[in-house]
Amino acid sequence: MKNEVTFTTNSEKETMDFGRFLGERAQDGLFIALTGDLGAGKTHFVQGLAKGIGIEGVVGSPTFTIMNIYEDGRLPLKHFDFYRLHSEDDLWNIGWEEYGEGGVVVVEWADMFPSLIPEESIHIHIVLSGEEERKITVSWSGKAPVEITKEIENYAAGRSEEHTSELQS
Repeated sequence: MKNEVTFTTNSEKETMDFGRFLGERAQDGLFIALTGDLGAGKTHFVQGLAKGIGIEGVVGSPTFTIMNIYEDGRLPLKHFDFYRLHSEDDLWNIGWEEYGEGGVVVVEWADMFPSLIPEESIHIHIVLSGEEERKITVSWSGKAPVEITKEIENYAAGRSEEHTSELQS
């Protein structure tokens, strides 16, 4: 069974705030699969996630390096970008089996190699739906960590309530 929530953010900061929210609640072994078009806000989300984990340094997209590892937070953050890879072999050659688990793993362009994404992953799809507005859809299977999925559901419900009260104002 697949579970899903969708909400909207209205700026890069709000997208980063969602990342921070998840980072503050992240536990060892959390795997996040990110998808969305170029410029949708995937890296901004990861920057917020890193802040939530307690990583203070600059967090950039690993588009050309394939992965960046940050170990100065309360959990290690392993940030992958599959965009420039041609095959799964490219990942196995850099040690995917070692780096692809433990700490918090985030993969941008996760849809390129879906067989590498574990069942317990949190899937986040970001779509730029306006100049600053982003539609964020978060989905997961029954194998995803219940503690974090409950938090995501509460977050999305709060975003809907905020949006409703803004419309009523």
